[in-house]
Amino acid sequence: MNIQQFKYVLAVVELKHFETAAEACFVAQSTLSTMINKFEDEIGIKIFNRKTKPVSITAEGAQIIKRLRIIQKEMDALDNVVQELKGEMTGELRIGIIPTTAPDLLPLFLSKFASGFPKIKMIVQELTTLEIQKALKNRMLDVGILAIPLEDDELVELNLYSEPFLFYDCSTEKVKSTIAIQELDYSKLWLLEEGHCLRTQVQNICELSDKSQEKQVNIEFKAGSLDSLLRFTKASKGVTILPYLASLALSKSDQKKLIPFKFPTPVRSIGLVTHKHFAKKQLLNQLQSTIKQVIFPLIPKNHLTQQFNPLS
Repeated sequence: MNIQQFKYVLAVVELKHFETAAEACFVAQSTLSTMINKFEDEIGIKIFNRKTKPVSITAEGAQIIKRLRIIQKEMDALDNVVQELKGEMTGELRIGIIPTTAPDLLPLFLSKFASGFPKIKMIVQELTTLEIQKALKNRMLDVGILAIPLEDDELVELNLYSEPFLFYDCSTEKVKSTIAIQELDYSKLWLLEEGHCLRTQVQNICELSDKSQEKQVNIEFKAGSLDSLLRFTKASKGVTILPYLASLALSKSDQKKLIPFKFPTPVRSIGLVTHKHFAKKQLLNQLQSTIKQVIFPLIPKNHLTQQFNPLS
């Protein structure tokens, strides 16, 4: 048995089709099939049931595949160590980022970071927190950028920054200079749809107000993005709660509708998250450093003395 056979098996597992897997591995289907057959003969176990469409995995094969994934991860880790020692960083860096952070953060750092590693292909996806966690665990992603803490034993978290929340009030022309959480009127509050961590954070903030159950509107709007949420909030003369970076892109007239919170200021912490066996340490450290450098001048510092994190 050899590493190439392992790769062929895992390609079929991922793509569920021998011909497609052969194309992805840049070999003829006959070559891939022959190598996998030899591997199955050597170990005396059939990994795939070729009679099903798409091809399925046998119960015994599932156990073999689990070990092959571990071997592949170790080979990848070895390759990363060798690259770092030789100063020749190549390959891919797959990044998942939550949608409520992506449009405001990515333009600030991604081009600068990518220019420092010209031989690394950066693949960036917008995903929910749960999707990022799952993809990090099955190694479909290398790095997640999302709100922390997650408190997941399989993952490692690195802090990037904390940003305060702001109250966005389109319900009145007379906007207060500051507002306490206990003073909020949630009868016109609009949130993102289920699955976004920002929704959970805002709901946790709302629980601190006696008025958090007052909403009596016969409309349920499930906003899938901050842009949609802002547009609907404005059109309906409603209110919502925004992370600080998202407020920077607002027009001057819309920024006048923003109200800072009194202490204790609600904040969210954004961090880098990787699998505990992630091996591209040089890339990770540089990514953390680059993001911190561009973010530090933008985030106000007066919220740091008294704050609470809705995820903590």
